[in-house]
Amino acid sequence: MIQNIVQKSKKENKKVYVYAHKFPDGDAICSSCAIVEYLKNQGIEAQYVVTKKIMLFSEIVGDIPITDGIDSEGISVIVDTSTMNYTENSLFRNSNIDDIYVIDHHGRNNGSVCIEDELKLPNENVIRQSSSSSVCEILANELDEKKITPKIANMLTLGLLTDTAKLKFIKEDTFKNLSKLLKLGSDYEHLIEYCTRKSNLRDEVGLANMLLNTKIFPIGDTFGMMLSMDSKEVKNLNQVYRIRSPQKKIFKMSDIKNCSFSCIISENIKNKYDVEFRSTSIYGNFDVLNLATKYKGGGHYNASGCNIQLEDNYSKNDLEVTLQKEVKELYTNQAIDLELINLNEQDLKLSEILNSTKRLTKNITPDILEKVDNLVKDGANYEYLFKTFKSLEEFMLQNEILSGISENIYNKRNPVVNIDLSQRKIDMLMEKYSVCEEDILDVINIFSHINVYSATISLESGKSVYIDCNGNIEKSKTSNKIQPIYTR
Repeated sequence: MIQNIVQKSKKENKKVYVYAHKFPDGDAICSSCAIVEYLKNQGIEAQYVVTKKIMLFSEIVGDIPITDGIDSEGISVIVDTSTMNYTENSLFRNSNIDDIYVIDHHGRNNGSVCIEDELKLPNENVIRQSSSSSVCEILANELDEKKITPKIANMLTLGLLTDTAKLKFIKEDTFKNLSKLLKLGSDYEHLIEYCTRKSNLRDEVGLANMLLNTKIFPIGDTFGMMLSMDSKEVKNLNQVYRIRSPQKKIFKMSDIKNCSFSCIISENIKNKYDVEFRSTSIYGNFDVLNLATKYKGGGHYNASGCNIQLEDNYSKNDLEVTLQKEVKELYTNQAIDLELINLNEQDLKLSEILNSTKRLTKNITPDILEKVDNLVKDGANYEYLFKTFKSLEEFMLQNEILSGISENIYNKRNPVVNIDLSQRKIDMLMEKYSVCEEDILDVINIFSHINVYSATISLESGKSVYIDCNGNIEKSKTSNKIQPIYTR
């Protein structure tokens, strides 16, 4: 399809405009910018059309200017967007139908209406490939290899990594295509490091305060997690912690033991809720795309979203009750829990690779990725081996500890965090989450992923634990404070 766009643009002297979804993620941004770069390298005028400034991933994709206007005779390419509801803007409607193209990896479920149906596009103008992890993975095959520069390969690799949560969720040929991008010049280890940069303490404190309001409800032999926020709560989250689009933070609810479903409902616009759904192949493995489709949304089997406009006399609580009921019905009709796995020969070989490469972050070559690809296709239980699950109690305890950090600490640059817990607070945590003092001290591990100079958790008993900016941990059983270890 891209080659057809190139030929049409050159023959008819038309500019190409690329569009993606609102609240753009790594795949949307990187695939859009990769197409623009690819076309510009061939002398075609191209532009990623945005109406709001995008700063995310600018180190890799460069500056993305806000669009002042478009040529009504231009060619439009819509990427990573399953329905009209999710488009960042609709300026592509200015193009003729034959000049509009769609490239997407979101699935079509139960005859659901996708953006190409809404626009009535010809079949040859559409690539909808749910067997790919991302649009960036589709482009790895769609673009002419000889014209994929290292810069484009980096964009495609970054988009693939972000949309798979750094290879936590893969599709059939993800490793094969990632290997190809490495051969084409992508700097994999730099991009992995770029993806895993430490988070801001202010963000983590804000999210922890938000997640403490999560509701838990039973789903068969598992449980679900649901968090809903009205417009006032969303506004406060933005003003105090500068967190926008909180529904996009649903990844914080992932990998909880025995949790089969998670959901965040966010009233970003009055009476209009942006909703994200997640399920897991380990527990239940039911189709949340089925649920999103019911509300004219889209996405994937285990990860989908939608917009819900509430009718008069229908509250947020009513919406919660309705969604919980629908989720329980889905579980009853579809759930298949992963049975206890006995590691086979392929699993053992894959485990060896995961351990030697620090979970595919170090010393990665195309050959290693191809070996992983072969092992997965031969039956290795990749997702089971790659993921690390935590208990609900551990998850909530982490949020409880983080939420107690004050503004005068989290607003500092490279802060030093000292958390002194009274016996009353300790007793409350132990009773509420069925944990012991050692469990409370173990929360220090979370600071290895947060940008702080150092952090200390101290108990009234005299026990304490300290972590420096390099992730080095030291415990004490007697002193009230561990002196900071200064490092350069």
